[in-house]
Amino acid sequence: MFRFFRFIRQKLCFEGKIPRYLAYAVGEIILVVIGILIALQINNANQQRIEKEALWGYMSNIRSNIRNDLKQTTAINFVKDQLAANTPRFWEIRAKEDFSYKDYQEASDHMNTIDDQEAFVPSSFGFETLKSTGYIGKLQGTDMEILLFKYYDLTEKIKRILDRERTFLDNLVMESQRTDSGITSETAYAMRQDSLLFYQVKDQYVKTLNSPVYDAAVSMFRFNSFFGYRYYLDFLGKNIISLIDAKKLKASPEVMRSVELYDADFSGIGQEEVLINGLVPRSISVFTASNQGFDKVIVNIEDDHLGFDVSPGLEWAAAMFVVDSLGGNVRASKDFSEFKSIELEARGAKGNEKLWFTVKDRDDPDDGTEARAALDLTRNWKRYRFDLREDFPTGDLKKLNVLAGFVLLDTEGSNFYIKNIRYLKE
Repeated sequence: MFRFFRFIRQKLCFEGKIPRYLAYAVGEIILVVIGILIALQINNANQQRIEKEALWGYMSNIRSNIRNDLKQTTAINFVKDQLAANTPRFWEIRAKEDFSYKDYQEASDHMNTIDDQEAFVPSSFGFETLKSTGYIGKLQGTDMEILLFKYYDLTEKIKRILDRERTFLDNLVMESQRTDSGITSETAYAMRQDSLLFYQVKDQYVKTLNSPVYDAAVSMFRFNSFFGYRYYLDFLGKNIISLIDAKKLKASPEVMRSVELYDADFSGIGQEEVLINGLVPRSISVFTASNQGFDKVIVNIEDDHLGFDVSPGLEWAAAMFVVDSLGGNVRASKDFSEFKSIELEARGAKGNEKLWFTVKDRDDPDDGTEARAALDLTRNWKRYRFDLREDFPTGDLKKLNVLAGFVLLDTEGSNFYIKNIRYLKE
């Protein structure tokens, strides 16, 4: 081909057709430039493809890391749920005058569960690799970048909290060894293999159960304060995984609004959203209760809503969204007097589930005398709106504690789901 072009140039030159020769030369230069630009474009496209494949390779590692993290926190939360559910039973057992060997086994199991709690070891290798290789820059300004940094900031916070718990328990063990609390840990262990030994040291063992050291350890886990952290980590992690699966960097407006809501400052004046697409702000806690204990109502975290599984055979059961009070020691409240109504989005598993909805102030007694509004659920998502003053006259809006309460009576076993709860000024 080059010989062909050279032949044309020589012919034009020998024939003295200089203008045509120059025009041809310019055209040839333009063709060369176009060829170079096309080659560069192809090269850039290939480079972008390679970098894109590398980016999603790193993101795939992050997805695996997150799945491992969520598996850990689910197991940790399960143990803390069990500890919280069993604490009333532990206090009942240790107060018995006729403390039996079976009671010892129950109490011992509870204390062993406290002591054997697993540490949280977050998997951040994929994220650290993304940063060290510079590929994190390709996420700059995207929703994915925001979600990743919030996720890994939260894993570090959770690890610090659980490490402090472990340190606290270790210090309690050291303190129990320095003081005469009644019985040594070696003797307590030996009683599991020798029931006769139990009866010889029963009084000392009961003294140990009632010691300040044991009381501090048990009291620390009477509420599952870990649930909120696990819940938000689950929300962030699942949304990151969904984006990675779809190879997208932009989340839905609802997801980003939920993240904004969670981090919002909860001042003395109540904010509108109590629940948005299944996410509870950190300033609000979810509590369950029933006539047989709170573990008869199980809260499940779904992709964009909360699910509540209610055991059959209960006289009453309740799920409540309350103003957080740092562990539930006091009834905190917020001022919602500027709002006129409350709207929620809910559905039942089968349809025709009969619930009662309520709001309560911090002084309302827990005896069922608060005003309630009927809530008849369908199988499909449906929005319900209630007038705060007409439907709930017993609740003082200036000091609300239960921002949304769902009550079931004479339950036969029921599953219901809540997606959104919002206070409205109209």
